[in-house]
Amino acid sequence: MYRTTLSFLLAAGLTVPTSVSPCGFHNYAPQPTLVDRLLGSDQIVLARSAPNNPFRFEAYEALEGGLNFSEIPLLVDSTTRRRFALDTNAAVLFARDGAYGPWQRLAYVDAAMAPVVRTVMARLPSWELGEGTDRFRYFTTLVGHPEDRIHKLALRELDLADYSLLRSLDLRIDTPRLVARLNHLNENEFKAIRILLLGLSDDIQLRDRLAKGVQYNVRSGGTYLGAYATALIELVGPDAVTNLAARYLTNREIPLQTRELLIEAIALHGGTDDQDMEASISQAINSALWIDPRLAAAAARQFGARGNWSLQDAVQALLEEGTVLGVANKQDVSHYVVLANEALEKP
Repeated sequence: MYRTTLSFLLAAGLTVPTSVSPCGFHNYAPQPTLVDRLLGSDQIVLARSAPNNPFRFEAYEALEGGLNFSEIPLLVDSTTRRRFALDTNAAVLFARDGAYGPWQRLAYVDAAMAPVVRTVMARLPSWELGEGTDRFRYFTTLVGHPEDRIHKLALRELDLADYSLLRSLDLRIDTPRLVARLNHLNENEFKAIRILLLGLSDDIQLRDRLAKGVQYNVRSGGTYLGAYATALIELVGPDAVTNLAARYLTNREIPLQTRELLIEAIALHGGTDDQDMEASISQAINSALWIDPRLAAAAARQFGARGNWSLQDAVQALLEEGTVLGVANKQDVSHYVVLANEALEKP
């Protein structure tokens, strides 16, 4: 899909004439972002109140597609009308998929948001071709933006990044800002990425907070267990892996689904050049598997999903001993062993 660049109108500051699998864990799916919606749209426009009707939106600039459509069937709400009255250069960004798809209101575009929209639209063609690293690097520059809506826009985008990529980004983390909003009732959608960023902050004073987050989510089967465990391991290092395994992985009273989230968090930190971390992971997971072979399928799924074949000997032995029960579990473990053998045979 060919994408036009922003016109002089947007580049000059929105002067409007009078007449636009994730960092997510397997129990958590991030919501579509602004960029996701733009990538899936054939028509992208900027609109304001119509000159003859302040309650009706009228598109005046096409950022993608054209203006050859009847109207945007959405009313200009009172808050937006007031904002338009105060800022004659502001607009609302709308997009839709195809010529007949429903219009989606994506963003209020003022002087603060205009440079973001301009940059996103300019880079959208390369992002559409899969240039994900550049996309996340750009939003890394916005995570500390003083405008809260742009800060949150950046959080949404970073929430989609693979964890290994997130770790490699040059993040400047404002710990007090993240902590202050961590448990805000109306901002749960940002909680997982905020937790992960806290783990990447190097602020060891957060250790107890993250450990308590793990403890609470283990008890409640909470959505954010994977994020808390991942962040704790990132912040504390190999000792966190050892402690998580000893306290939770080998506890048969904790549901297997809950313990798989901990295995997933541990697997995210494997396959690196950190020998201490690799040794800690190997010892923790292998010990847990011998204590409770029911974890074999979960370990095979999570380590296999990341191309980590270090558990081959352990899970193969359990499979041969007949301690892996259930058809689906045996299939997952067998599949892991087959892939591990194939990987080892490659030159």
